[in-house]
Amino acid sequence: MPRTPTAALVVVGNEVLSAKVQDENGPFTARRLRELGVELVTIRTVRDRVDEVSAAVLALCRQVDWVFTSGGVGPTHDDITVRAVAEALGRPMHRSPALVETIRALHRRGHPGAEPPEAALRMADVPEGTRLLGDEGYPTLALENVVMLPGVPQFYRHQFERIAHLLQAPPFRLACVYLSAGEGEIAPALDAVAAAHPAVEIGSYPRFDAGADHRVKVTLEAKDAARVEAALRALLAALPAGSVLRTEGP
Repeated sequence: MPRTPTAALVVVGNEVLSAKVQDENGPFTARRLRELGVELVTIRTVRDRVDEVSAAVLALCRQVDWVFTSGGVGPTHDDITVRAVAEALGRPMHRSPALVETIRALHRRGHPGAEPPEAALRMADVPEGTRLLGDEGYPTLALENVVMLPGVPQFYRHQFERIAHLLQAPPFRLACVYLSAGEGEIAPALDAVAAAHPAVEIGSYPRFDAGADHRVKVTLEAKDAARVEAALRALLAALPAGSVLRTEGP
């Protein structure tokens, strides 16, 4: 099997850490990367500080195949992500002629015949070597393996989806087992199956709410469907009699 690509997300924003704004981009990214066959290994949330964003990006870009940033790419004083990425990767900033024309075109849609203000044109200041991906009218900034995305959820999703094809990898295969038994009763079976099938990631998720129709959900996941099926068969044979309510997948 080919190696599974990996990714990390850096969420930039004092507003997230202070709970003024709830992050929506982290859950979206986790879900979409899983659908694309990419393993998300971490999500870090950092303040609007160049040194903190730069340190996070520098550390992560050496560990994973893709680093995504969320937020800090606008025209205001606290939009420091692009500058921080330049610092992390040792690139000087310059004004991109292609981005200047893009910003002018966007501005003229709402202000026919008018030139954008200098504050808006500052968004054309990017690290040397930055690639413009996806939507030509609203491009995504990428430098080496770092992809810089907006913080506003609808814009983040728009730009992410325009580059999703670049991330596509073989899909994960998932099987789920819903049980009437508690974790204490199934732990020996899980231990044995996990030890015998190390290539399959096995998770156990209990439920304690009165409305749940099961006490524990067990997931088995890998890129190889045959391995998931083998682990599932072994688990079903090892679980306490009568404890399985239903199964799904792979």
